[in-house]
Amino acid sequence: MKIHNYPGFFVDIEGLDGSGASTQVALVSQKMKEMGIQPFATKEPTNGPVGELIRKILKGGHKNISPVSLRLLFAADGGFHLDQEIIPRLKKGRMVITDRYAWSSVAFGSVDLSKEWLFELNKDFILPDLTFFIEVEPDVCLERLVEEKKGVALFRKKEELMHTWDTYRWLAEKYWWAQITMVDGEKPEEEVAEAILARLKVHPKFKKMLK
Repeated sequence: MKIHNYPGFFVDIEGLDGSGASTQVALVSQKMKEMGIQPFATKEPTNGPVGELIRKILKGGHKNISPVSLRLLFAADGGFHLDQEIIPRLKKGRMVITDRYAWSSVAFGSVDLSKEWLFELNKDFILPDLTFFIEVEPDVCLERLVEEKKGVALFRKKEELMHTWDTYRWLAEKYWWAQITMVDGEKPEEEVAEAILARLKVHPKFKKMLK
């Protein structure tokens, strides 16, 4: 991925299924609004045609699809996401907060495919200004998913979650220069949000948005 030069502020919140990443996108977006910033909250897979197909696959449809084909779909959806939703807003100086992005394609895709191939697939995507990995142990994520009655879909089996968890941590260590912050997601939701906000508030782009 490459550094972007758009005036907007691009924030990515990542995590395993059950980590609470979606909740944090909603909480942080609300807190931004309370401070006078109107963020655009979005997600991957998107609500576009490829994103809808991906969700159908993850719920058990099209069971014969290969890991390579699935990741190619994620890349196509990611490109759609950038072209149609993210970049147009960054060009206008908006704050964009996404629930998962290209880092998740590497973390989840590495269960079946090489990291090198996945990085090559996503090499032309832009880097977020800040990325947060919500750390929640795989066992805890599974417990939450059971409580929420979401079942165990693709990437939610314990072995797969463990592999994805390890890859997220590897990414944070190897690509420390990419402004990746690990956040303890097993704390109360408000505390997790405050930890994210503390990091956001010291970023130069955040300060510009308050002017």
